[in-house]
Amino acid sequence: MPDPAHSTIGFSSSFLAEVQEIAAQLDAAAVERVVDSLVAVRKRGGRLFVLGVGGSAANASHAVNDFRKLAGIETYAPTDNVSELTARVNDEGWPSVFAAWLQGSRLQARDAVMVLSVGGGSLEQNVSPNIVAALDYSKSAGATIVGIVGRDGGYTARVADACVVIPGVQAKRVTPHTEAFQSVVLHLMVSHPALQQAPTKWESLNPGHERSAIFLDRDGVLNEAVMREGKPYPPARIEDFRIPDGTAAALAKLKQRDFLLLVVSNQPDVARGAQRREVVEQMASRLRAELPLDGVLTCYHDDQDNCDCRKPRPGMMLDAAKKYGLNLSRSYMIGDRWRDIDAGAKAGCKTIWIDRRYSEQAPAVKPDARVTSLAEAVEWILIDAGERG
Repeated sequence: MPDPAHSTIGFSSSFLAEVQEIAAQLDAAAVERVVDSLVAVRKRGGRLFVLGVGGSAANASHAVNDFRKLAGIETYAPTDNVSELTARVNDEGWPSVFAAWLQGSRLQARDAVMVLSVGGGSLEQNVSPNIVAALDYSKSAGATIVGIVGRDGGYTARVADACVVIPGVQAKRVTPHTEAFQSVVLHLMVSHPALQQAPTKWESLNPGHERSAIFLDRDGVLNEAVMREGKPYPPARIEDFRIPDGTAAALAKLKQRDFLLLVVSNQPDVARGAQRREVVEQMASRLRAELPLDGVLTCYHDDQDNCDCRKPRPGMMLDAAKKYGLNLSRSYMIGDRWRDIDAGAKAGCKTIWIDRRYSEQAPAVKPDARVTSLAEAVEWILIDAGERG
């Protein structure tokens, strides 16, 4: 008689071998196209709606959490609202349930719809007609369509702007492999340096892994400063808040090296009554939406407040070190003014001064590097960090 234990081990080995084969065949370029699409959605302030049935619905619910919490994208799944879902199925029918939900959510061209499905939908085979109807409605609304699907991708792969098709290596196990790899690909995406904005909890608590950070000033470093008589000033209106081309790409290089990217900005015009705090917060939201940042720290005080957070005091960086478990001696401060460089030095960071030739005093402390652009600062850090190991 065959040994039952041997048969079980044989199946487990075969299943895991299939997992390895699928992972090796996954189209990384297709994953990148989906990531790029989601970055564009976040940049334009769009929402993400995730559609799935059965096991894919469970993955959709998980995706909602991760895209909201880790990637900063406003995300929803119709299957999370059981009351509305069952009411629509009962009153209107299964095929129209997702399309009607998207219509009720006022789907717009700035939004995106993500389909998680084993087959991608097929009217010909009457499989997931609700997904097909939802895709047709999404197309009519001009929304971006992305998907993570199995088999040949079905209707989703045909109409999507970007789609990852999970390779089928064993016809008997298409469903378990597809639904399992949906989760793998989703976790890849929310961990991607172009998308991830917030750290995951356990990694941030690991006492054996002190992280390094790049502290960044705001005006003149990440966005254009307003120049008056040779001195830089923050833009007064959100309409005047401009992030130069290439900024996100430069920061992505730092994210790929596992640096935390934290903005530390003085905004004393709030204390002076010359600016409203909500406008500064709108600008911070723009930064988080368009750049791969992990946090934005802002001091709203003026000099006479005698706070610890206003640069050139290092309070914001010291607070961040406690919150994120940072090794400040292996962290960097990039700034364009003397306050930035002096604060970074006081915190124990290496400092990079983007010298814009302002008509003001130079840093009291000699910076570790003197450059002329953010891109040049990033390249200096990558070389220095590589030499330090």
